[in-house]
Amino acid sequence: MRETDAVWRTMVDAALAGRRQWKNAGDLAWEAGVGEKITYKALSRPTAIGAVTKHLGGGFSVSDPERVLMLLAAARTLAGARGTEFAAAQDLVARTPEYAIGGTRAAAHHLGGRNLIADHGIAMVYVPFDTDLNGLPPGDDARVITVDQRTLARWGDGFTSAAQTYADLFAQPGWQASEFRRALWREWFAIDDWARAEERVG
Repeated sequence: MRETDAVWRTMVDAALAGRRQWKNAGDLAWEAGVGEKITYKALSRPTAIGAVTKHLGGGFSVSDPERVLMLLAAARTLAGARGTEFAAAQDLVARTPEYAIGGTRAAAHHLGGRNLIADHGIAMVYVPFDTDLNGLPPGDDARVITVDQRTLARWGDGFTSAAQTYADLFAQPGWQASEFRRALWREWFAIDDWARAEERVG
């Protein structure tokens, strides 16, 4: 995953959790685990399209998390994922102290824990960078992806974050991935920000 993607993911995850403002790019850079230069670069595109608003007194806010998420999703690729058999992925998880489940199973987790959407699609699991994947048999039932330890630590509940889950489903083929991705979108964005603001005022 690119470092700019980590910045967008951090912004969207925070916004979905109710936090949209940042005092400065340095705070965002620290939370995303990247350098300030990368953070400024990542902020340029969402700022240009109005998804991020810079404040005159300093800092900025995420004014449209949906469009930041779209940037993340459009940039996501699973080209580096290792395809394997489902049983092999299960065995790898059993042997790996830290991991995060992604894909449709993570989507079900973010939708309340019960799968009321569709059959699960291709299984996805994230493991640390130093995990040896050479023994995995080739297959099409699961995808194994390596990620840095800091990111895994942030996904402490055993599942990829909300934004990462959506982006992975966007990059994943199959109707199941599309069904779960649309369900996430309805959960987060079916009511737009303007309507929500009016509800709070009313």
